[in-house]
Amino acid sequence: MTRLILLVLLGVVTWLYFPETRAIVMDVAEPIVTPVVRWSAEEDMEQVARNIVEHERLTGTVPTGAEWLGWLEYRYAGPDLYTDPWGSLYQMELSRDSVWVVSFGPDRVRATDDDFRVATRRGS
Repeated sequence: MTRLILLVLLGVVTWLYFPETRAIVMDVAEPIVTPVVRWSAEEDMEQVARNIVEHERLTGTVPTGAEWLGWLEYRYAGPDLYTDPWGSLYQMELSRDSVWVVSFGPDRVRATDDDFRVATRRGS
């Protein structure tokens, strides 16, 4: 365990001291970091989805189209709360019984393999 901690510490120091090694360290760490970052984003997305459902329950409407960004900016204190860890604005999709919050994932491109979605059931 001590060796692992020292190895991680050495990696962080190298990353900070030698900027040209940052890309190498990030490539090595990506398989570990990406799932953790995605898990954290999914929690945020679940909260956004619950807030959309609550908004619909209170007002009878769902913020769509041009209202979507305004609703996000009004509802959340800063962009870090309504953008995914890669800087893309969360998107919303509606179905008859659910609200889906969508992240475009690390590549920031819609409809690719790294996109992910979180669903919350809408009220009846």
